[in-house]
Amino acid sequence: MARSAGGTKPTAAGHPAAGDAQGRGGDQPGLDYLRYRSVWPLTLLALKSTACALAFTRTPGFQTPSEFLENPSQSSRLTAPFRKHVKPKKQHEIRRLGELVKKLSDLTGCTQVVDVGSGQGHLSRFMSLGLGLMVKSLEGNQRLVERAQHLDQELLQALHKMEKKHPKVVQRGPRHSPRHVVQWVSSTALCEELLLPLETPGQGSTRLLLTGLHACGDLSVALLRHFCCCSEVVALASVGCCYMKLSDPGSYPLSQWVAGLPGHELPYRLREGACHALEDYAERLQKAGPGLQTHCFRAALETVIRRVCPELRRPGVQGIPRAHELNIEEYVQQGLQRVGLDPQLPLDLAALRAQQAQGNRVVAFFSLALLLAPLVETLILLDRLLYLQEQGFYAELLPIFSPELSPRNLVLVATKTPLGQAFSVLETEDS
Repeated sequence: MARSAGGTKPTAAGHPAAGDAQGRGGDQPGLDYLRYRSVWPLTLLALKSTACALAFTRTPGFQTPSEFLENPSQSSRLTAPFRKHVKPKKQHEIRRLGELVKKLSDLTGCTQVVDVGSGQGHLSRFMSLGLGLMVKSLEGNQRLVERAQHLDQELLQALHKMEKKHPKVVQRGPRHSPRHVVQWVSSTALCEELLLPLETPGQGSTRLLLTGLHACGDLSVALLRHFCCCSEVVALASVGCCYMKLSDPGSYPLSQWVAGLPGHELPYRLREGACHALEDYAERLQKAGPGLQTHCFRAALETVIRRVCPELRRPGVQGIPRAHELNIEEYVQQGLQRVGLDPQLPLDLAALRAQQAQGNRVVAFFSLALLLAPLVETLILLDRLLYLQEQGFYAELLPIFSPELSPRNLVLVATKTPLGQAFSVLETEDS
């Protein structure tokens, strides 16, 4: 079901009360029908129920995607050339968002799609060579643009070969390769390149649709601002990501309504937490595997970093391969090296092992923080939706990806003319 901002408050997701006297897990993923030794504290049950009720639903309008039933690594909804070099998660994302953009383009009469932050161009290739749309791709990284152009040629060759062998399988019709442009897009300044048409329109003016698949941080905000201020842009389909990279202030809050809420501020730790995968972590909790100790290891590493280099805050350690197979000393040494510190620094092993003994408490704390993640994401996305609606535009948030495959699965769809019930059709899974 579509979610939009009705009046001055978010639509409730309609989750049932979470947890009962038998310890049932309510609507949290992976926790249904579990039984516990004792009743959870009422305050915890109330927190869980409230967080679920206030968050936008992440459940899409289709059952578990059927495209991976035959082969978990190859979408049956994409032909082989479009799957090459593309992981299953990305296959699902480009197909779902690409098909939504095609529907939205047809509904709004767009003449060109602009894919902002296009990376290696997987979405652009599918929209242009798979769905027949005119696509311009903007990406600030020269190396990624060159890679995208190489993959375009590789895909074209593969499609030509397939067309000769299986003429009935390949979709016939005009093929427009995406046009890749090296271009940074700012959230505070107008990007002229974004507005330039690929070709001079015959009758009428250029009508642009902006899209971004997990456009990082301020880039998603840039899409919103270009949509609002540029008459050429008539539609938007944006999937955000990396909320911790939002400029503060400037990119949150955007709407007057959220700016007027007492305590609306979202510090870094909350925005970063909203980017974690709730469904994936619930599965890890069920399995209770050794990988859960990584959170404790990372917390211990942070204490060492802050002792050695107090000014180094929130360093990007990234994932350490096979961390669950390391002892805590080895993990800390590798972590120190990754942030540019001496891995041979003398370590207080007794203190590290005492911290490791607190592993279960760290997991419990992380679980509580993750319980709030969908609520924080809801506030950020609600702010964006209201920002558009306050300016007289039409916008909705739709869950279009399977959250198990793609945790950031809510797309913000906006138009400058009303679509009515057509919005709800955009998120459905075609047979």
